[in-house]
Amino acid sequence: MNSENSLETTQAPPGGDSAVSPKQPAKRGRRPKGVEPPVAPEVVIPKVLPPSTPYFNAYMRFLAASAQASKKNSKAAEEPLDPNEKALLELVALRWAAGTPMTVRQAIALAHLGSPATLHKRLMRLRTKGYLQLQNVSGDKRVKQLVAGPTGLNFIEEQGRHLMSARNATKKANPGM
Repeated sequence: MNSENSLETTQAPPGGDSAVSPKQPAKRGRRPKGVEPPVAPEVVIPKVLPPSTPYFNAYMRFLAASAQASKKNSKAAEEPLDPNEKALLELVALRWAAGTPMTVRQAIALAHLGSPATLHKRLMRLRTKGYLQLQNVSGDKRVKQLVAGPTGLNFIEEQGRHLMSARNATKKANPGM
């Protein structure tokens, strides 16, 4: 091999002798005697600082306030919302606020949030906790629409308060915005 980019290979010594005999395979997790573990090269991770723009800072304040409220609510409530339940609630609330409430069938078809069985279980938990309620569609009692329940409305109001406080803090820090 005449190329500089070629890899060097080592061959077993003549006679087939090697550090581990083929009849007795090495045990997993153990090194043969006399073999030192490989030394990992030192990896230098460059320090990347977050941007310091008004919008970035406002969103970070919103996330911090929202996380603080979640901690406070998790102490008061038996079971706080997990991120998947929160995402499902937010999608249902968006559709409801736009005037086209989501049906149970449409919610269960949201494949990016989980399987139909998992989504059905999440919907049941959100209904049990009071975040969602079912509403019959006029003309067809089989079709159920999802709307925010009392706990869901409180949750949305609380998130809105945090968003507004982050916005106001951003305006104070950056009066020209």
